[in-house]
Amino acid sequence: MKLLIIGGTGFLGRHLTALALDWGHEVTLFNRGRRQHPDWRELSQLQGDRDQDLTPLHRYQGSWDLAIDTCCYRPEQAASLSAALLGRCERLIFISTISVYRDFAQPGQDESAPLHAIAEGEMPEDYGPLKVLCEATYRARWGERLCILRPGVLCGPHDPTGRLAWWVKRVQQGGPWLLPGQGEDRLQYLDVRDCAEFVLRAAEQQLSGTFNLVKPGIALNDWVDRLAARLAPATPIAPEWAPWPALLAAGVEPWQSYPTLLPNEQPEYAGYGRISAEAAIVHGLNFRPLEETVADVAEWLAGVPDAAVAAGITAEQETRLRQLVR
Repeated sequence: MKLLIIGGTGFLGRHLTALALDWGHEVTLFNRGRRQHPDWRELSQLQGDRDQDLTPLHRYQGSWDLAIDTCCYRPEQAASLSAALLGRCERLIFISTISVYRDFAQPGQDESAPLHAIAEGEMPEDYGPLKVLCEATYRARWGERLCILRPGVLCGPHDPTGRLAWWVKRVQQGGPWLLPGQGEDRLQYLDVRDCAEFVLRAAEQQLSGTFNLVKPGIALNDWVDRLAARLAPATPIAPEWAPWPALLAAGVEPWQSYPTLLPNEQPEYAGYGRISAEAAIVHGLNFRPLEETVADVAEWLAGVPDAAVAAGITAEQETRLRQLVR
């Protein structure tokens, strides 16, 4: 296939572009040219700015079988890109997010779960509601030629957020570890390479509709045990469980302090870590073992500065928290 990838050199885009080339597709990138892809010589490049200058797309003489938009965050971006591509591109895949859902109160929720409600004429500022509007804008213009993919938390090498990296480095540190709850809260990561594979499967199958892309969740105590078994810290991990209310009162922030971890005991988060991806699994969403992802992230981390993976509480903050919740 002839693919146009919007972005293509960041995190998901980097892996997606490399895999598309490995699978024999012809790839064109449209981006600002700020980063060079490792497979640069095998790519066609159109340089522009989706917010200011789509001229390279309008002037392009050929056509594409499919466009994949990895980086649309506002509805006006979806509208302008559609105007540039409709008539010269057969189909479009939009990488959205599970953050479009109103809440995560119900375990097992699927693609039919309620989205954020947005009043007519309102322009929200938050990430999730903006993605809702992006989806609606694309759906109105592409109809059945649109596939919307809603990943959850992606992880893997080259992740700029440092979320899984924080867990890896904390496990490698070993020793006593202050952790929230009783180990029953769930995390739901997906390896970015598994996500990229499904994007291309959706492209090749010409899928339309909407699909959650998440890996089955894992309880925090199992998560810690499996990371420790794979990373084998010199000093064994010794979890110290502290009640969520005490940690929240001491300043712990859900999602931020312990990256992507939410207190499932709170009603609005009761279903987080239990989001369904059955629709995507039926169409070929696969999951590599957690241990493989962790090993690859650890190998990548060995070659990058600590500043590149700044996330979660620091050792000093953990020490202060331990004193506050005793």
